[in-house]
Amino acid sequence: MGIRKRVWIFVIMLIIAVILNVGLFNTFNTGDNSGDPHAEAGILDLNSWDFNQNGSIHMDGIWSFYGGQLLGPETDWKDGSLEASYVSVPSSWNNYNHEPTVKDGLGYGTYRLIIQVPKDSGTLSIRVPNIMTAYKLWINGRLIAEAGRVDELPENNKAEQYPRVVSFEANDGIAELVIEVSNYKHRMGGIWTSFSLGTTQEITRQEILAVAEQMLIIGSLFIIGTYHMGLYAFRKRERFTLSFGLLCLCVAFRMGVTGETMLFQRFPGGSWELGMRIEYIAFSLCGVAGYAYIFRMFPQEGSKRTYWIFNTIGIALSVMTAVLPVLTYTRVVAAYQLYIVTVCATCLYVVIRAQIRKREGATLVLAGITFFIFTVINDILFYSEQHVSVQLVPFGITFFILVQSIILSNRFTNAMQHVELVSDELRELNANLEQRVELRTNELKKSNESLELSNIDLEKLEKSRRHLLSNISHDLRTPMTLVQGYLEAMRDGLIENKEQQQRHLNMMLGKLSRLNSLIDDLFELSKLEAGQVRFHFEHISVRSWLESVQFSFETDVERAGGVLQCIYNGVSLDGCEIYDTATAANRSDSPVIRIDIARMEQVMSNLIYNALRYLPDADSNEERRITIEVVEERGTVLIEVTDTGSGIDPEDLPYIFDRFYKKDKSRNSSEGGSGLGLSIVKEIIHQHWGLIEARNTVDEGASFLIRLPLAVPK
Repeated sequence: MGIRKRVWIFVIMLIIAVILNVGLFNTFNTGDNSGDPHAEAGILDLNSWDFNQNGSIHMDGIWSFYGGQLLGPETDWKDGSLEASYVSVPSSWNNYNHEPTVKDGLGYGTYRLIIQVPKDSGTLSIRVPNIMTAYKLWINGRLIAEAGRVDELPENNKAEQYPRVVSFEANDGIAELVIEVSNYKHRMGGIWTSFSLGTTQEITRQEILAVAEQMLIIGSLFIIGTYHMGLYAFRKRERFTLSFGLLCLCVAFRMGVTGETMLFQRFPGGSWELGMRIEYIAFSLCGVAGYAYIFRMFPQEGSKRTYWIFNTIGIALSVMTAVLPVLTYTRVVAAYQLYIVTVCATCLYVVIRAQIRKREGATLVLAGITFFIFTVINDILFYSEQHVSVQLVPFGITFFILVQSIILSNRFTNAMQHVELVSDELRELNANLEQRVELRTNELKKSNESLELSNIDLEKLEKSRRHLLSNISHDLRTPMTLVQGYLEAMRDGLIENKEQQQRHLNMMLGKLSRLNSLIDDLFELSKLEAGQVRFHFEHISVRSWLESVQFSFETDVERAGGVLQCIYNGVSLDGCEIYDTATAANRSDSPVIRIDIARMEQVMSNLIYNALRYLPDADSNEERRITIEVVEERGTVLIEVTDTGSGIDPEDLPYIFDRFYKKDKSRNSSEGGSGLGLSIVKEIIHQHWGLIEARNTVDEGASFLIRLPLAVPK
């Protein structure tokens, strides 16, 4: 099969993959909604709308608005002194030309909407979008949601945003929404994305799909970004991998603070201003990394001068974002957008030139970048309220990443073929020269052996890459496949009992929690390996620390039918007494170590609970014992955790601390775990300037030996 034909087959496969991604996870509706009910004069009449049959509905239309007034639900709306204007929702205040109180998107006001639904509708839910930049929401006089601090004075206003789902009872057929909104931080204020109203099941389903989609894409971007940066660390000649890795990370960070705002959901106490700076800085750096990637891929078609110009502008915009107030740099968003559009146009021009000159990989890059640029322009128009659409950048970057993966695989294949060809040529040359030049023959043999070793190293690297991606793909795909199955069963009406529905919802949340735990473990391991985790070291006596370990885990081990024995310098601890930090540090009966107590407790928890899983069955007559023995030796302390379990296979010992290594007796993680447990343990021990190793005798138990330095006396 020719190379060009294979390229087009790859492109078609990528398009199918993106379509499947959109079809499985998207939560937007691109159909014709012109026949749906719309709010008119502050009233949304849904008496004829069947939520169970027709699904959810956007609460778009004409709402009542009281500019320059903060009116709570106790307000007498029939008071003649209150004059409401009618505004289009969704739409930012910047479009309210007849409302001078919210001029240029700044100010405060109150929205009001009366929703009429069929009586005895039961519990309904509303998906509240990001509202700029602070709000309070009442439904039927009850405060049901708020974000930030709403106030008339700019100095008292506090910005905050992330979408949420709220529920309310609508048995009487009327729901009154009152929303106070204030904005003094952002260039665009008010409600400029749609509310969604529907049954709790439908709105929750949409929210789960939206979160799952964003978590999947953000997690993939982080993994692939760090993977490409790792490739650059091992092969610095392929400089485009570094730029591509940075591009993936920039897009991931920007996605984390937009849309479902996963970073704010994960860290609810995070600063809104910091999130906005991350969004705009990541947006600027996307231009820097994007053109750097294209320039490194096709240096003969690109311009080094243009490269430095784009770098200078992108970094200048990032610095401006970091030092200026949010309101200032958001008002010049056109400068950011013009910069990105210019970078995209230049990249497209470079790739087209490379395609004309038939450069390697130009066809795939052209297909990927064309689609990605289309999604970028679409999102710019979306945020500028100049084009009604949906955000497509996540799907554009997904397609672009798949293209890059094919290019990388193709380069590895070509490199291996080249090595094999050179190896064959050297063998032939060696055979021909053997009769004429005996000395040169020996040199050629050595060269041949060196090339074969290089070939083996490349195969090991490729095998490791496939193993890593296969495990990550499996751990990410499995919970999402199960969640999809549950959702399809609920959609098709196979599960009508409310208890079964609640049970399946709990199972889905459990699967998503496992997926979140995997991403958290990967994130924690990456930060540990990069030295970005802050450790809180404390001085504590060795004996006191051992007593605290026994106190923390003795009950759990006994509950599991085992025995936890702690031995200090050959003497068993029959009982323990817990000391505070100051007392523990000043004890004179044992030397002192300098550790992060919480992190070391995480290490012992992993080792002890792993040991519990491999102890003999409770109904057997075999001993179920876990022993922690601490011995001081030449300026160090040795901590040995042993058990009477089944031990570890010798073939697993060299790989037991590798990430994602999960064999039956490898003990790297619990059943169904991520395979990162012992990898995290190893990194924590290394951060304590220590060493850890595993030993065992098969069928007689396993042993983990930790060596830590003693603290220098004060």
